[in-house]
This record gives sequence, structure tokens and C-alpha cells, in this order.
Amino acid sequence: MDQARLMEQGRLMAQARSDTIDQQIEADSHRFRQEWKILLLGSEESGTLKIVKQMKINHQGGFNRDELMAYRMTIYHNLVDSAQAIILAMRKIGVDCEIPSNRMNCDRINDYRITMPIVPLKKTKTSLVAALTSLLLSAADPYATMGYSPGPNAPVVHLGGLPGSIGSAGVDESFVFDPEIASMIAQLWEDPIMARVMDHSSEFYLMDSAQYFFENAVRIGKPGYVPSESDVLRAYKKSTAITETRFNMGQSCIHMPDVSGLRSEHMKWIHCFENVTSLIFCTALTDYDQVLLEDQNTTRMAKSLILFESIINSRWFLRTSVILFLTKMDAFKAKLAKIPLDKYFPEYTAGPDVIKAAKYILRRFTRPNRTRLNRAPLSIYSHFTQEGDAMCARLVFAAVNETILQNTLKVSGIL
Repeated sequence: MDQARLMEQGRLMAQARSDTIDQQIEADSHRFRQEWKILLLGSEESGTLKIVKQMKINHQGGFNRDELMAYRMTIYHNLVDSAQAIILAMRKIGVDCEIPSNRMNCDRINDYRITMPIVPLKKTKTSLVAALTSLLLSAADPYATMGYSPGPNAPVVHLGGLPGSIGSAGVDESFVFDPEIASMIAQLWEDPIMARVMDHSSEFYLMDSAQYFFENAVRIGKPGYVPSESDVLRAYKKSTAITETRFNMGQSCIHMPDVSGLRSEHMKWIHCFENVTSLIFCTALTDYDQVLLEDQNTTRMAKSLILFESIINSRWFLRTSVILFLTKMDAFKAKLAKIPLDKYFPEYTAGPDVIKAAKYILRRFTRPNRTRLNRAPLSIYSHFTQEGDAMCARLVFAAVNETILQNTLKVSGIL
């Protein structure tokens, strides 16, 4: 009798353990279904960072003061570097300011330097992608915090660690921007010669947000300046790091690693991200005439076309949807009137019609997807964006939802 009771107790204990394991498997399975990984890729200044920042504003309640202040030094650099680029372009073109005081101020602006404060950063555990970054790159950005791991205990890198910020642990408010220099920059931008200088904009590099910072120079140069969310959205710092943002969208957790800062050969490391649900690829429509710094004979758009084709033909993304954002539609319209698209794409014949030109570029990107040999075309969701576009987050959500549904149907054998 005792033996039978002991056997029954053992059976019940084993059943309880089995039930616990089953519950844990079900919980893990549910959690996995609710965690989406979205890989961000794109050309320099194509808008990948802006999308991530907009996601934070929409789904994480925006930026707190420390996070805003973390971008202050980058914004100062953006303002001064852009002004110095304008002055250098004027000298290259062979023109000078029409207002005498602006001529005198150019030398002071050119000589102005911003000293980046050296402050300690928070240490994070090395993860797979952080290690990958250190192997791939000879010099990582010291102000970009790295960290990505698919595990539940992975260190989370929030937007304070994105390129352009120095992280909440590194906020330093001791630097004081010279308000007189800020005023000089604002006056320089108002000089009548600027219209002529900008006619040559394809001949020199000027960040896309330069006009915004010029128009806000006086505010930015005031003592006690705290960047606004609008300032942060436009702040840009070149990155060589992998960063990740995590946020909740509805009932789901989004993991969004951004590898757009990596300049080495993508196909050597892209397989590390084969399990992503979706891939966001950004390219600026205005890049059709912008040459690469490392190769003056190749445009940014030509490089983006090659990269995009290699991605959609990669065996690592057979079940991944692609969200293609063609950004800066408003700036593209303005540029198209001055710099013909057919100068860089001779087969384009529709002139300065912005809709036809944008659709032509879209076809150039999606053409390789229609000609994939022995493979079904990927699901590509395309969207033209411009300044202040709020549709991006909704398109990402819809594309990821549909991808999960399609993959579930394929696994079940329905498709």
C-alpha cells in the first residue's frame, strides 16, 4: 500500500513538473511571437535614425531632459560644420558675401572650434553584435553605446546611445556656445549671395538639416539651450556602431537594431540577422546626384541600389518582408527643378515631374525583386516620405503584422 502511494506521489510530482515545463514552453512561445526584430539599413543621412527617433516619440513618450541634452554637442557641431562648409563652398565657387559685415564674420566662423567634453560612459556587457562591431571596425564611435542580443537579459541600448547622443551618463553642460558666433551664422545665411551658392549645392557636401539649424541658430546659441525634439530629429552624427532600440507597439515588443552606420562589406556579417521579421531600408531620393566621399565617381543612390539588390537576393531573408522608405520627397521636388534626373539616369525621360521621377526610382529599386531566379519575390512595402511624415510607424506595424501572418501560413502548409 505504501509503495503504491509513493508511486502515485511520484507520478503526480512528475506530472506537475511536466505541466510546469509545458507552461514555460507556451509562455516562451507566446513571448517569442510577441517580440519582433526589425533590421534597419540605409545610406548615410537617408533617414534611418529619424525613423527610430520618431518611434521613440510615438511609442516611448518622447525624450526626457537628459536625453535631449545628450544631443546638444552634436547640434552645435552640425550648426558650425554646416556654416564652415558654406564658407568653403563660397571660396571654391569664387564668390563672396554681399553684406560687408558678413565678409568680416566669415573668418571668425571659420576659426571657431567646439571642444567635445570628455566624460565617462556607462559600461555595458559585450554582446554578440557589440563583439561583431569591434571585429569589423578599426575605430568605433566613442560616443555611441553598443549592445544587441536576442536573449531576454540582453543589455538594452536606448536612444541615448544612438549616433548623435553621448548617453545620459555622459551629459555635460559645461560647454557654452558663443552666442555672437550663432548670430553671425544666422546673418550669413540671410546674405543675398546664398541663393547663388545653393545653385552649386551638388558640388559640395552640406547636411540636409543645415537650413533648419541656420534658421534656428540664435536660439541654439543662447545660454542654457536645451534641444527640442524637433532639433533632435534633425541632429546627425556619422556612426560606425551598431545600435539597438526597444519599444512597445501595442501588445508587441519591437527590437530594432540599426546597422546603417557600418561601412564594411554587408554580406560578410548580414547573416547574423537572418531571424529578423522585417527589414527597413531607407534611401534618400535626393541622393541621385550626391557622390560618395570615398569614391567621387559613384553616387550614393548607385551604391544604395547595389546594396538593396544584394539584400533582397540574399538567402538569409527568404521569409523577411522589406519596408522600403524613399525619403526626402519635398527636398527631391526642389532639387529636381535644378538638377535633371536624366543626367544620372539617361533612360529616364519624364523631365522634372516629381511623381514620375519618384516612381521611376522606386521601379529601379524593385526591379531585381521581380527577376529573382528560382525564388518567389519578397514582400516589399514601399512608401515615399517627407519632413514630418507620421505614416512611417503605421506602415512598419502593418508590414510586420502581415509578414508574421504569411510566415505562419507557410509553416502550417496553407501557403
